[in-house]
Amino acid sequence: MSAVARVDPECVSQHCITCSDDGEPMTVVAVDRERGLALCRSDDGLRATVETALVEPVVAGQRLLVHAGTAIARLQPDRGEVAR
Repeated sequence: MSAVARVDPECVSQHCITCSDDGEPMTVVAVDRERGLALCRSDDGLRATVETALVEPVVAGQRLLVHAGTAIARLQPDRGEVAR
């Protein structure tokens, strides 16, 4: 018996209906190293608490790409590009 992968029809277009595959560039305002969190500000001024475990260490002023409350990449300063 072989397993057949089932693909959700909502997820075969450019963006998944569940998460939209969107990442938002944000700037770190303050860091709570003990809890692995950072207070971040989006370009339009909204603030959010972000998990930083995937990109640690982070410092105030650093730009991060945030998805679903988790920093998933560091961005190059003032360029919006993922740091390598």
